[in-house]
Amino acid sequence: MSPSDPRITFNFQLLKWENLTVDQVKFWESCYPHVDVVDQLTKKMPAWLDANADRKGRKKQWKRFIVNWLARKEAI
Repeated sequence: MSPSDPRITFNFQLLKWENLTVDQVKFWESCYPHVDVVDQLTKKMPAWLDANADRKGRKKQWKRFIVNWLARKEAI
């Protein structure tokens, strides 16, 4: 991602990711072949972030959060 690219963010009102690209998702799918990346991004992560919005849900490094989440799921 170049400096001019928008940063990945999570919209807590809509419970949706913003600025994720198809290429980024495909890259993660290739890195974590045993994980349903789209399911994690669209269902599991938003549910967890919504439930933890007051305490743990407010992140600054969203890409790091996503990669760590997917790596944990891959290890299961």
